[in-house]
Amino acid sequence: MGNSESSPEDMYENISGQPAVYSQFPQHATSSRNVTYHSNQTQTSVNTNYRKKKHSAYIADNFNSLDEVINALREAGLESSNLILGIDFTKSNEWTGKFSFNRRSLHAIGNVRNPYEQAISIIGRTLSPFDEDNLIPCFGFGDATTHDEYVFSFYPDHRPCNGFEEALARYKEILPHLNLSGPTSFAPVIDAALDIVEKSHFQYHVLVIIADGQVTRSPDTLPGKLSPQEQATIDSIVAASEYPLSIILIGVGDGPWDAMQEFDDNIPQRAFDNFQFVNFTKIMSEHTDTARKESAFALAALMEIPLQYRATLKLQNKENLNSGPRTKPLPPPRAVIDNDNAKKSRPKVASSEPTESGPSPEQVCPICLTKPKDMAFGCGHLALDYIEVSEDRIQLSTYILLWLWKARNMWVFEKIWQPEWWIVKMAMQEWLDHKAEF
Repeated sequence: MGNSESSPEDMYENISGQPAVYSQFPQHATSSRNVTYHSNQTQTSVNTNYRKKKHSAYIADNFNSLDEVINALREAGLESSNLILGIDFTKSNEWTGKFSFNRRSLHAIGNVRNPYEQAISIIGRTLSPFDEDNLIPCFGFGDATTHDEYVFSFYPDHRPCNGFEEALARYKEILPHLNLSGPTSFAPVIDAALDIVEKSHFQYHVLVIIADGQVTRSPDTLPGKLSPQEQATIDSIVAASEYPLSIILIGVGDGPWDAMQEFDDNIPQRAFDNFQFVNFTKIMSEHTDTARKESAFALAALMEIPLQYRATLKLQNKENLNSGPRTKPLPPPRAVIDNDNAKKSRPKVASSEPTESGPSPEQVCPICLTKPKDMAFGCGHLALDYIEVSEDRIQLSTYILLWLWKARNMWVFEKIWQPEWWIVKMAMQEWLDHKAEF
């Protein structure tokens, strides 16, 4: 979110009709692992030492509503955003919700959605319409298996999630089986995104990183120097500017966020301003209704994408990029895979596959399997017409309980699982036979 002013260029022509703000610089980075920056000044890692350098072409925060951003996206020709999601699983999530999440872990799952769930949900509702295939590669980083060196895929076969709904569900599914760790570096997830861009033949992508804090800076890092994690993150962001990739960092929790704001404004020598920081906590703590806050957050996340996308169209010599070796995403931690395997081994209660014609399984009587359910009674079987008095209902309930007990024994002693419809059918048949005898 740069604020330095200079004259517009054709490459950054403002497609919304508002003045763009940026400055120019010489192009530089080619790889996330071979670009290095050094500072001899006595400032913090991303402070005034970068202000004195030639900056990337900064893109102004020049949209006032979500509709303007969406229209600008469409006017820029953006039809598919090819989303990528990265989630921070560092241990600091356990205490950075002290003020913003009632002293709870930012990853706590309960009746109230945690900040990660909220951010994923809002991003899904606003950005997914631009995701043509709705397939979203999802990565985790910062846990005990990845630390600051790797990322893990949400699935063992590295398949993407089908939409943000599945991404949210999978996040909640794997979370209990992760060991939060650290330190924090965004380099691995950016590098994973660059691999995806390359394999897609350089289609435009948007990487959304949701994290609870800034890049790790150890106390023994000298003033004016970068920590290893800061250096790696800056290198990856600069290298990514040679690719059609926008990076949106969403900050959740208490922060601090000063270094992330500096990252947004002052990372040097990029082919275009490819990094956008959004303070989720600040926006969502405003005293206004939820819908307005969610719209404000979506606007903050989207506002720079139109001009970033326009900038990527001008990138040259994509095929000649010297990306160098990158680490490959790991599978999920062992505990996640074990849980997946355990779920697969459990017998299914009933098939969810729809039939070729007629009512769906959820709408069919569980007794005769042909007639539709009567929603007043939960079943459309004609035998229910006989249940006219309370005594009959009590008798049928008794038979159902008996067959539930029989089905339990079949599972315990013979490992034979019987679905609910079978239990009800057997109980109904025995009850009807009993009535026929009298």
